[in-house]
Amino acid sequence: MAKLTAQEFKKELSSGDLKTVYLIYGEEKYLVRKYTAALISKAAGKDPSEFDLIRLNSESGIDEIFDSAEMLPMFSERKCVCVTDLDVNVMPDSEFKQLEKFVGDVSPSTVLIFTMPTLSAEEKKKSGDKKQSKFKKLLGAIEKSGSVIELPRLEGMQLERTLVKWAEERGCKLLTQNAARIISMTGTDLIALGNEIDKLSAYADGREITQEIIDLLCVKNAESDIYALSRAISANDFNSAYKQLSMLFSENERPEIILYYLSSSFMDMYRIRIADESGKTLSETAKDFKYGRREFTLKNARASAAKYSSATLRKILDVILETDIRLKSSRVNNQILLESLVARLLIIAKEGADK
Repeated sequence: MAKLTAQEFKKELSSGDLKTVYLIYGEEKYLVRKYTAALISKAAGKDPSEFDLIRLNSESGIDEIFDSAEMLPMFSERKCVCVTDLDVNVMPDSEFKQLEKFVGDVSPSTVLIFTMPTLSAEEKKKSGDKKQSKFKKLLGAIEKSGSVIELPRLEGMQLERTLVKWAEERGCKLLTQNAARIISMTGTDLIALGNEIDKLSAYADGREITQEIIDLLCVKNAESDIYALSRAISANDFNSAYKQLSMLFSENERPEIILYYLSSSFMDMYRIRIADESGKTLSETAKDFKYGRREFTLKNARASAAKYSSATLRKILDVILETDIRLKSSRVNNQILLESLVARLLIIAKEGADK
């Protein structure tokens, strides 16, 4: 019994050798839903009866979960019980101990599924200093007797290949570089990307999804627009920077959000700049600052950071912090504050690049 990758889980489904208990969770909610549905279909059949497929949720008590899992199947080989978004961290200790014990001895005629299609990491961290303690214990208990599948967000080439495959399934061609362009405009959420591929494929109608089609139809998210602003500042491109800022104003983007992503962008540059100066590798830096699967943001920031000294980047961050304080404490028009900030950042960036 173990913690499975997505590929290992697919092989387990294909083999038909199912475990008695599963936990499916992770940041990529699209895949959590997709793999939960695939497991239910394999365990209970494509058209299961209401007797052999029982769906429970966070409102269900543990007695209901136990009773459902202990019932024998009537019209199928297995009884399938799917429990959605059960937040064990708020469960009384006595009930959790019963659950922890139960998952280690589920009936061989039952497939008990715990799935987290909406429960976020933040909601699983309600236990103060003991963050996710019960969730981790449940995960460990299920690993011993069943299978655990964690589904983090797809990134990099894996995500680009997914979009290329989706386009092919819809009868269209999509080059890898154009898949990357869609991601840069839309973000990494698979649900949002799936909607974009549906729209682009319908427009292309069997043809190639070109850069022109993407630029015409793709919806940019706020994060990508703000990072485009930071790139324009780094490139000393006054016209593009103010064009991006004007667009953000027209979309009624909150000033606090603009500042947050601007500071994040330059903080990435500063961290990788300091790391390079001290001989740290990119992977070491990502681990030190807990980037996790966002390590690619440091890699992307390296080229821009190379233009400036660490002192210049510190000065940029100081100016952003000063603006943030003024934004929260003064009555100056927010738009004027941000326009002034961009002007100051462009000047500092140019002076830093000229040295």
